[in-house]
Amino acid sequence: MPVGRDRVDRFVGQVGDPAAEEQAATLRKGGELAKSRRQIVSMPRRHGLAGPDRTHGAALDALAFAGLFKRGAVLVGTGAYMKFEPLIGSRLPAPTLMTGDLDLATARIAIAADPPKRMEDILRRADPTFAGIPQLDPREPSSRYRNAEGYLVDLLTPTRSRTDTNPVALKALSASAVPLQYLDWLIRDPVPTVVLWGAGIVVSVPQPAKFAVHKLILAQRRDPANRSKRAKDLDEARALIDALLIHDRFAIVGVLTDSRRRGRTGWAEPIARSLKEIGSEDPGDHYAARVRP
Repeated sequence: MPVGRDRVDRFVGQVGDPAAEEQAATLRKGGELAKSRRQIVSMPRRHGLAGPDRTHGAALDALAFAGLFKRGAVLVGTGAYMKFEPLIGSRLPAPTLMTGDLDLATARIAIAADPPKRMEDILRRADPTFAGIPQLDPREPSSRYRNAEGYLVDLLTPTRSRTDTNPVALKALSASAVPLQYLDWLIRDPVPTVVLWGAGIVVSVPQPAKFAVHKLILAQRRDPANRSKRAKDLDEARALIDALLIHDRFAIVGVLTDSRRRGRTGWAEPIARSLKEIGSEDPGDHYAARVRP
């Protein structure tokens, strides 16, 4: 079976064994269906829907094959933004800053591959040059992986308390993850989508409205030296909010209401500042104006 840029061989039994022959027939049928799906995937890509580059697609394929998305992993960051077009029913402008990385978040520190496998070995199915970047404390497992071309995969997890260690160990993957604020809210109740690569890769991404509001908050928390990333946060938030106001305004209004109720300093105020910066009227007011008699 093709996985990433690798092939995985699976022994199912001896020729002539009824159970093995039945499983082999199922696998052959699966191969035929995969060929058909590759043709389906190529159609929307030819018509302009966003698809990943080779490294990004191969990495997602390897992660999906290991069962991580089924076990609670969620694709976040710009990698998720590029998968939202089919979910919101609208084209999105390309990110202003194209970064060669993939951000993977999980709320479960016991997350594991099936069968058990190290994160580094999973990624090497996408590219054999992937290797973990050492932590400041060499005894800590890696939370960041890089291939020979400089492509990065970062592992993230929600902050649970002020006493959290950094990084947080993901022992089943022989890896660790960096704890971040707001991540628990962002990745709660994710939605599935299909990445247009190969025969299609089913992954989990945040709800588009949550992603947009998270970007509004994140932009105000960026270090002043990260002006380019701050601008990217605001651009992605603006594009998603504009699309959602047309195609799913209840979603963005509901998420804004929920987030603002969570606090003034860490939630409502940064959201208001970012909305002002992008020159956007408050979507809540926008919606109220539409329904007002």
